[in-house]
Formats: sequence, C-alpha cells, structure tokens
Amino acid sequence: MVDWLPGRREWLFSLVTFAAAVLALFIAFGTGLERPYWAATTVYITAQGSAGALRAKGIWRLCGTFVGAAFAVLAVPNLVNAPPLLVLAMAIWVGGCLAAALLDQTPRSYGFMLAGYTAGIIGFPSVDAPDAIFTTALLRVEEISLGIACAWALHAILLPRPATPQLLRRLEAWTADVARLAGDALSGGVPSLAEDRRRLARDGTALDAMFQQARYEDGGRATLRWLPVLRAEARRMPVLASAAGDRVAALQAADPAALARIEPLLREVAAAIGAQVTPEAVQALDARLAAAERDAAAEGGWPGLLREGLMDRLRELLSTWAACRAHAGRILAQDSGSYAGPSPEAGLRLPGHADLLLVGLSGLAAGLSVITCCAFWILAGWPDGATAAMMAAVGASLFAQLDDPAPAIFRFMQGTLIAVAVAGITLFAILPMVDGFVPLVIVLGLLYLPIGALFAVPSLTPRMAPTAINGFALLALQSTYGAEFAGFIEGGIAMMVGFGTALTVTRLVRGAGVAWRVDRLVQADRRDLVRLAEGRRPADLRRIAAAMLDRFEALAARLGAADASAMGQRELAELRAAFNLLRLRRAAPVLAEATQRAVEDAIGATAGLVRGSLAPEAALARIDAALFAALPEPSARPAALALSGLRMALFPRAAPPSLLPPPPAALAA
Repeated sequence: MVDWLPGRREWLFSLVTFAAAVLALFIAFGTGLERPYWAATTVYITAQGSAGALRAKGIWRLCGTFVGAAFAVLAVPNLVNAPPLLVLAMAIWVGGCLAAALLDQTPRSYGFMLAGYTAGIIGFPSVDAPDAIFTTALLRVEEISLGIACAWALHAILLPRPATPQLLRRLEAWTADVARLAGDALSGGVPSLAEDRRRLARDGTALDAMFQQARYEDGGRATLRWLPVLRAEARRMPVLASAAGDRVAALQAADPAALARIEPLLREVAAAIGAQVTPEAVQALDARLAAAERDAAAEGGWPGLLREGLMDRLRELLSTWAACRAHAGRILAQDSGSYAGPSPEAGLRLPGHADLLLVGLSGLAAGLSVITCCAFWILAGWPDGATAAMMAAVGASLFAQLDDPAPAIFRFMQGTLIAVAVAGITLFAILPMVDGFVPLVIVLGLLYLPIGALFAVPSLTPRMAPTAINGFALLALQSTYGAEFAGFIEGGIAMMVGFGTALTVTRLVRGAGVAWRVDRLVQADRRDLVRLAEGRRPADLRRIAAAMLDRFEALAARLGAADASAMGQRELAELRAAFNLLRLRRAAPVLAEATQRAVEDAIGATAGLVRGSLAPEAALARIDAALFAALPEPSARPAALALSGLRMALFPRAAPPSLLPPPPAALAA
C-alpha cells in the first residue's frame, strides 16, 4: 500500500475526531458560546493516537490556557495605555514560557508553551476593548475545556487506544536488543556496533516518550514507575559493553593465548545476558569472574591488567543486566496488582543535559518575532496586526525544540495556505447555501473526514496538521452566517505575515542548524570532562553520567549510518573517561606520595588533551608514566585499572604500553 494513503485505522481516527468536533459545535451553539470554532479546533489539536497522549495533551492544554489567560487579563488592562511596555511584557512572557517548555522533558512542557502564546491569542485582539478581556479569557477557557472534554470522551468510548500495551511490546524488544549488543561486543567487534548503539539510544528515547504518555492512562500499571529505573540501568550497558569490547580487542593484540583461555568465560557471560538465567546462576558466574580477576591481578604486566579490567567490566555488565531483568520483570507483570514489592525512589530521574544557549536563543527568537509584528502593527495602524502578532508567537513556539525550526515553520505556512484556500471556498461558495445544523455537519464531514484521515497518516501529519487545525479557525463558525470576503482575506494575510515573521526571525537567530547542535553536544561533553579532571565539578558520577548519556542519545537522534565516521572510535569516549577519572580520584588518597603525583599528572594531562593544550603523544606518555608508578604498589591496583581504562577510552588505537619509564622529553612536552 502507498504509505501516504490512509487505511482503516486512519479513517476510524478521522471519524471519531470529527464526531467529537461536531459534538463540541453542537454544545457550543446550544449554550450560546461566542466562538464555537475554538472548541472544534481544540478537538483536532488535542486528538492523539493513544489515550495517554490525548489525556496528557488535554490536561496541559487546559492548564496552559488558564495560565496564559490569567496573564493576559493582568497585563492588557494595566499596560494598554503604554503600548511599548505591553509589547515588551508580552514578548518576555512568550519567550520565558517557551524557555521553560524547552527545559522540561515531560508532557508538562506543552502547558508552559501554551501559556506563552495563549496570552497573545487573548491579549492582542483585546487591546481595543480591554474592559472585555476578562469575558474573552473566560470564554476561551470554557471553549477550550469543551473541546478537550469532547475529544477525551469520544476517543475514550469509541477509540480507546492505550499506550501501555505498545510500550510493553517495545520494552521487550528494546531489552532484547540491549542484551544482543552486549553479547556481540564480547566478540571484539565494537567498531561494527556503532550504529547498533545509536539505534538503541534512539529507541530508548522513544521509550521515554511512550512512558510519559502511559503515565496519564487510568489503566496504567503502577509497576510502570520502574521504567525510568530500568532505563537508568540499561543506558549504562552500551558503555560497559564498549569498555569490555575494547579490552577484548586489546587483549587479542597483546596476548592472544590469554584471550583464548578466557574465551569460554566470555561466551558464558554473553549467553547469560542473552538468556533467562536464575539469580543463583548469575551469582555463580560472578564468583568465577572474580576468581579470574584475582588470577589476572597476580600475573601483572599489561596483559594481566587488561584481563583484570575485562573481568571487572564483565562483572559490572552482568550485575547491571541482572538488575535490568529484575526491573523488566516488575514492569511486565501481567496484573497491576500482582506486584507487591518496593516502589522506586521518588525523584530518581537525575537532571540531564540542557543546552541553555539553545533554550535562550529560542526564547529570544519568540520574543523578537512578537516585537517585530507588534511594531509593524502599531506603526502601520494595521487593523489585523493583532492576528499577525499572535500567529508570530505561535509559529516561533511550536517547533522551537527542533535543531532547525525554519523548515518546519515553512511547512506549517504551506499547510496554512491550503487551509485558507479550502476555508475560503467552503465559506463563500458552499456555506451560504447551507441552512441548519445537520446540513452544516454534512458539508463539514465531506471536507473534514478526508482531511482528518490524511492528518492521521504519520508521513502527512506535518503538512495536514495546519490544514486541519487552522481550517476551523478560519471558518469562524457562528450561529448566524456573517462572513465578509475582505475581512477573511485580510485575516489570512495576517496569519501568513505572522508565520513569515516567525520564520524570518528564527532563521536569523537560530540559523546554525544540526551541525552546530552536534558540535555543541560534543563540546559540552569535553567541558564536563575538563571540569572533572581539574576538580572544578563535584564528583557526582550519577549526574555526570546522566548528562553525558543524554547527549549521546541526542547525538544518536541526529547521526545515521552515513554519519558514523563523524563519531568514529571516540564514541562514548568522554563518558568512559569520566568514569575512570572518578575512579582515579577515589583511589588517589591511599596512594604513596610519588604515585599520587604521577596520577595527578595523568589527570592534568587528560584535561590538557581534551582542552587541546597538550599533544596526544605527551598525554599518553603521562598516563603511561602513572601506570608505571602504580603497578608495583599493591594498594594502587584500583588506580592502575582506572588508568588503563582511561588510556583505552582516550587512545583506543595506541600500541600497548611498555610499562618502562617514559623519556624525560615526552613528559616535558
């Protein structure tokens, strides 16, 4: 089937959504609400593919509408006589709400964004009649509430699509993929697994979004609260698998015979991760790994250090996977009442990465779009300038989460232009011949049932959404027909001017695009690593790991197979180096004075390498010097293991160290 043709599911979605819009219109007409089209438009905005997503969007749309309406009621009457101050207040409000939305990683972000541009939607058209703004705001809240209630009720009754079952299916597939990646990494083929790691990161991010939707379902399982705990554990699996795989490859080069002796153990670990094993079996395998780790420590030398580090990573990999299986078992319980174990810690989700510059630029673009439209409105005395100003706020906000919002804004403008054409034909060629609610419904059905079905096709959603949503707003249905062609055309032009202003300003303020965003993610990782090496950041491994893993998943969403060379062998390098730097700092206090100085020198060399002030050869020499100092000292064994991990993270292709004192010239470089 052609991927853009709607199927049975899409037509059913369109039918239910249209029925909800008709119900909203019927109630709005019957109760005498002034703008029934606001309620119908809200139905199409709120309608989602799953019950959880619909409820989340409905809740936060209502909250955002109420807060935005309250701000408009406070700001407009008090500042209407000082237009520059009113424009500035509105611009700051829209930009600030958008920044808050971008900082929030939950469905609540929609409420923040909506609070911003709802103030413009209510406030700008009310500047000519500020005394009536409270009534306007109240009607807006009532009509939005009506649209949400109708969409929620009819979708729940006629088209219940819970997100939880799909989430559980995706979770099972994702955990199986994580296990497969970890098992394959033990073969030493880590470079070939780069795309798999990125795919797992992208799929994990999608799981997070589905989890947020499932939380809003009445029938959602209480055990779903364990999903963030599972994600926090499972996100570490690619890092641990990468570290183990690098050691397997290094051991193959340094001591193939030693690798051959432990290959049966590697296969057992891979099999245990890929299969359902009992806790007793995991415990027995962990004991064997611990024994092999002690044997490697007694051997000494670089191959012994590699084997010891490999066994340590395998034990961590195995214990992490056992924890993942336990959490997945809780989540996948068939009956929500069948699990009586402990609940996860509140607030377990740690703060991740947020690009404050990108957030600030997005807020600035939204504020400047509002100011630009308002300046033109005031200076030109344009009657429809209010429409342009509020559409500028909407256009600058809707797509701000994208790396380059401009193409999405342009597509939205194209869809809006189609909506203007369709609404114009309907409004002036068809509706004058319609008399009564039932004929109106028939006309709207002939128009909106196909539009709604196309809207439900994922590949067409970006273009059809503005047609479906703005169509009702442009029709501006009232209890009596009173459309004016000149006013309609001017309103359509004002909408395009507003979106065009948002497009232009966004392109000027945020025109750097995806490449700039990728570079900022990489640089943020390196800054964290430098701060950690220099001791300028508290050694909170969990917070650092959460931020770096967020960045890795953000990179994964932007880099496909064709971009694999962009990350190459340095993929996850900064995060692995951060783990080992923290281990080094924990081990440093018990070291002898000379060894401690060598370790601090290696940490400083890492900072110089990442900052670009130290040549790679000199940094490698200082790490090797610290290794040479730590190996003979029994209490420095954890430091030696951390140094070997740091070396492999930063220099995966370097030749094995000789573990002899490096030449003085290399240390002085």
